[in-house]
Amino acid sequence: MDAKSTLEITNSFPFPASEPPPTTDTYHDNNNMSQWAAAAPRSKANAIYQTEMIKKLREVNVDANNVGWYTSANLGNFVNMNMIENQYHYQKELNERTVALVHDVSRSSQGSLSLRAFRLSPAFM
Repeated sequence: MDAKSTLEITNSFPFPASEPPPTTDTYHDNNNMSQWAAAAPRSKANAIYQTEMIKKLREVNVDANNVGWYTSANLGNFVNMNMIENQYHYQKELNERTVALVHDVSRSSQGSLSLRAFRLSPAFM
């Protein structure tokens, strides 16, 4: 729920794990895997899954609206091309007010929850 300048998020769900595309280049496997995983929010299968999950939440009387997506970070390192492409996709295709919620795991482990929300500016879009 977006009330004035506060966005209230009450539920979230992860995308299902799926098999990565096969690779034969073991040198680049780790990089390919992270790029594949980071592009998951834009995949057609996950868009369908997301729509179905929201439908099921509504069936059990949960106020379900897509307000964005979430990701984790380590020591604040999260801005990369995949993150920008995901956010661009969500703001352009779903809702211009969509946010990317970033949970910094390493900072949270130091004693205080580290959550930050981001949007791309209208000028960027």
